[in-house]
Amino acid sequence: MLPLAAGSPPLHPTRPASASTSTMSVEAAHDLIELPLRHADLFHRIGAKPIGHGIILAGPPGTGKTLLARAVAGECGAHIEIVNGPALLSKWVGETEAAIRDVFERAQKFAPAVILFDEIDSIAPSRSAESAQHQVSVVAQLLVLLDGIEVRGQVFVLATTNRPEHVDVALRRPGRFDQVVWMGLPDQRGRADIFEHYLRGLKLDTRLVPDQLAAEMASATHGLTGADIAYVCQRAAMFCVKDAVGANDANDDIAIAPRHFDAALQLLTAARSTVAATPDAPRLLLAG
Repeated sequence: MLPLAAGSPPLHPTRPASASTSTMSVEAAHDLIELPLRHADLFHRIGAKPIGHGIILAGPPGTGKTLLARAVAGECGAHIEIVNGPALLSKWVGETEAAIRDVFERAQKFAPAVILFDEIDSIAPSRSAESAQHQVSVVAQLLVLLDGIEVRGQVFVLATTNRPEHVDVALRRPGRFDQVVWMGLPDQRGRADIFEHYLRGLKLDTRLVPDQLAAEMASATHGLTGADIAYVCQRAAMFCVKDAVGANDANDDIAIAPRHFDAALQLLTAARSTVAATPDAPRLLLAG
């Protein structure tokens, strides 16, 4: 049995806006996932079926696709099964297919449940691609399970990918993954929400008001992803600790000051410029 598709307990509710993308994308994904899971009885009361049983969250790295899926599952009080696409693949014939079946069976057992296939393009690439011939049976197994999703009750299937065009077209027809929600870069309001999320719990200089700092940082960081923002906050904390150690001042009065955030932003900008100028240079690992 592969250890890679193990389920996790229901997550505590988390505000989806902290999942780091534009407000419209968050609301669209939230409605598509939460309404069928939480209010299926209302659909039946009006003689309708919930809209779809699966969506694909697509977008560039660092925009919070996986975090959004976790957050919405937590808000619904749903069990969540997280499947890491690349890690699920096995060299042994039939083992990947068996692991996928186990995931769906566990989700049905603990329904209402959300199944999250992270990097779905790695396990269900287009079967027309020459490099994907060895994964034809995996795609076929996934199609069979998705077609039988209605009889499994309150089970919703989510998938994330950076390359939606590489996902097998059969998975994207109605009744399977009904819609693709594009998770673009966060807008200013989204960035402010993300900064508030990561500033929460940090000990800031008394001159800094968290809400005001989040708004100011958001207006000055156009183009940053949620992962970039997490990196800035973590690096600011690191610079704070470094200053305290250098000054032999590791006491209770230590706090993150404006200069630490400035230094973190400068470091991120320098790292991006270096990578853009020299594509083969080692890439700085940013927080995800």
